[in-house]
Amino acid sequence: MSAASGTPDDETPDEVGRRTARHHVTFGPGAVVVGFLVGLTVLALAFASTWGIQAPAVFLLALWYGLGVGLVTGLPLGIVLGLLLRPVRRQWIHVVVFFLAFTVAAFLITTLLSPSTVLRDSVPTALIIGGAGALARASVWKLVRVQ
Repeated sequence: MSAASGTPDDETPDEVGRRTARHHVTFGPGAVVVGFLVGLTVLALAFASTWGIQAPAVFLLALWYGLGVGLVTGLPLGIVLGLLLRPVRRQWIHVVVFFLAFTVAAFLITTLLSPSTVLRDSVPTALIIGGAGALARASVWKLVRVQ
């Protein structure tokens, strides 16, 4: 360790700066919470929208049920994607990747858990979940820092 620069002897100060600057997009817990709540709300609205007069009760039930499911599925996936996408400056790419990753994950899970033997039966649900993931990421566009 070089005492004058505070860097390891085999790295120049420029190399240290380049190594830490590779994370162009940073986000905090506030962005994670907002994104999670937006995704949860969008999914609950999508699920309840077909229930007619019972929609408000179904919406609340979907929020409650989705909170538990989302904490073990959507939240970890969103955090991991956010961390992996930190080097990418263009936030629209983040939104697209969130859509694709949430769609694929939802398709795989619904296909494995569905009693249907027809794969295309899982596509609408997967697309709705992917859309909710993309909207959740888009909702925090202004909350993340781009360097």
